[in-house]
Amino acid sequence: MQKISLVNPFQALWRNRETLLLAILLSMAVWVSAVFANDPNVDDVVSGEVTLEQIGLAENLVFLDAPPDSVSVRLRAPQSVWQKINDNPELVKATVNFSGVEAGSYTLEVNVTVQTSPAQILEVLPETVTVSLENEVVEDMRVDLVRVGEPAAGFQVDAFSLTPDTVSVSGPESRVGLVTQVVGTLSIAGVREDFTDQVTLVPVDENNRQISGVTVSPSVSEVRMQISQIGGYRDVAVRVETIGQPLSGYRVTSVAVEPPTVTLYSENEEIIAGIQGFVSTLPIDLTDQTEDIEVSLGLDLPDEVLRVGDEQTVLVSIGIAPIVTSLTLTVPISVLDLAPGFRADLSPDTVDVIITGPEPVIQNLTTEDVVVYVSLDGFGEGSFLVEPEFEVLLEQLNIDSINPDTIEVIISVDDGTVSPTPTPTNTPSP
Repeated sequence: MQKISLVNPFQALWRNRETLLLAILLSMAVWVSAVFANDPNVDDVVSGEVTLEQIGLAENLVFLDAPPDSVSVRLRAPQSVWQKINDNPELVKATVNFSGVEAGSYTLEVNVTVQTSPAQILEVLPETVTVSLENEVVEDMRVDLVRVGEPAAGFQVDAFSLTPDTVSVSGPESRVGLVTQVVGTLSIAGVREDFTDQVTLVPVDENNRQISGVTVSPSVSEVRMQISQIGGYRDVAVRVETIGQPLSGYRVTSVAVEPPTVTLYSENEEIIAGIQGFVSTLPIDLTDQTEDIEVSLGLDLPDEVLRVGDEQTVLVSIGIAPIVTSLTLTVPISVLDLAPGFRADLSPDTVDVIITGPEPVIQNLTTEDVVVYVSLDGFGEGSFLVEPEFEVLLEQLNIDSINPDTIEVIISVDDGTVSPTPTPTNTPSP
């Protein structure tokens, strides 16, 4: 009987180890090549700058020169990884570690991490940041109000209040040390009565220059200003004094004066106190006026009373317009552009016209001053519904409506017979 020898497979692999290793390397190369062909690497900058986070900063420290808010990061990664980063930019993080750092100036490294793989960081701009840190201080300071301008003539500021009148100023110790006061600026130019407003609070130094890098809390303050009139002064309304009436058929439509109030002054306070709440202008004559009037007039002031200011006249504007009325006329309808050999029968052959305008013109209006017509150019034999057209031969008049606004026109061959509803013979040109 023949003896069968068994071959150990591990020994066979070992004897052909070089060939096996080459096959493995070749297969890996083929696999890597296939992967890169379908998902190639791309070198690019992360879309939008990456926010630079600060970690480990002590609570008692603040920046004198703060680091940038973001950095630029360039990566090398497959397209599939770039898709993840573009969908979620927070996968790329940039930080600066301030753990154990005290007051002073430092240059610290920017650390970037990519929370997906594979990805290679190619460049970070800037790679380091230089900062200056100081101890944070907080000081309470009184608010000072800076008033700009003066109240209206004859008025004065009695008192004012600020809420709050004390605020906190915080920031780097060296910056807060420059602040000598906190001010709010308010304009009171031309004011005549009490008012309330808000002012923005600004930290300034001894030369009234604003100090940056510090925080004022709260940042605004409410101002309540009390204003009163000085003795001997008084504000009164202006009344326009007129005499006469516009021409018959016209009326006054408006009366206006600029300024509507004036300030008066007298050394005799009893005279000022005795003045009513208004002062009249010198009279203006409206007799037979038909148009608007605009004129400067002086004021009719009592003795020992003066108007405050350089301007001693007021501008008076008076509107004058015709009295508008209306009239209804029954007007015959004319026929225009009817083709030869035809006749037109109208139903109805008159319309009621409502006209509005100045009363003097309306009073002299006749039916001959209003033309109502139908243009039949291009019309043939048949029955038609036509909207009449109209025209007023006098100026300043308007036709508000006609009734009816549509009439029936029957066009037929003219056989010489008399129409039971003859067409009006007058055909004026519109």
